[in-house]
Amino acid sequence: MMCPITRIVVATDISDFARRAESRAALLAQELSSESLDLIHVIDSLALESLRNLTPLLDTEQRLMQGSREQMAEIKRRLTASYGIKVTTTTVNVGRADTEIAHYAGLLKAGLVVLGAFGGGAVREFVIGSTADKVLRTLSCPLLIVKQEPEASYRRVLVPVDFSESSHRAVEMALTIAPHASIIILHAFEVPFEGRLDFNDERIQAFRAEVKTRINVEMQKLLSDFEASGRSLGAVIELGPAVDTVIKKAGEIGADLIVIGKHGKSGWESMLLGSVARRVIQEAACDVLVVEQADADAG
Repeated sequence: MMCPITRIVVATDISDFARRAESRAALLAQELSSESLDLIHVIDSLALESLRNLTPLLDTEQRLMQGSREQMAEIKRRLTASYGIKVTTTTVNVGRADTEIAHYAGLLKAGLVVLGAFGGGAVREFVIGSTADKVLRTLSCPLLIVKQEPEASYRRVLVPVDFSESSHRAVEMALTIAPHASIIILHAFEVPFEGRLDFNDERIQAFRAEVKTRINVEMQKLLSDFEASGRSLGAVIELGPAVDTVIKKAGEIGADLIVIGKHGKSGWESMLLGSVARRVIQEAACDVLVVEQADADAG
């Protein structure tokens, strides 16, 4: 049911802020006994073209590439020394970051891609319409977006669910990536058309209770699917808008990771639509792992 993550790819822009993603990826490779960690740095082709226009000297471009390779070699040495893990490849490519990262991960059949906030900017600025957002559209394996300094293994994980296949996969990944963490499964719900129903408060409360009872049945089914894991999973059902409820609950439990499905059910039941996942990435203070519905050939 749960497949080990044997190969992790971490993308870096070689900035100080990117060290968080590099270190988290190495820590995970160590904890999960992954076979390898692979590093990629992408030099933006448009920026490189601008540089050529400013300084049309071949040796300038060559020095840039050589400098990047030397810095990647230094990152490899640091991670190997600090975490005792095997860094299999270090790659410097020229192109569009999102395209190169997704291609590299597919080529290596990565089980996980790790990104940080590139360019040292805020994660919110990094995600909206840029590299992480674009990578999410094409990547066929889970994407971990690192926001916090990785001081230890993940200890408190929140998994928002809507009981779709994507939710099931998210719980699987939470169990895999955080083998020693406490895991809370959260379903946030809103009563359909509540604001348009001509009900008194008593009937509204009864309607909410009825909806919550049905949800609880779904939650118990989900929990039963993971009994064989031997892990104790907490479950919370709360009334409220999806994103607001997820962010609030993450703060309440001191979550250091949120694991969320990339897509979920359609209609009013939806908890994990792409827009919801994207907003959670933007607004959460902790790391966020976005999971595809099913494994590709990653491992």
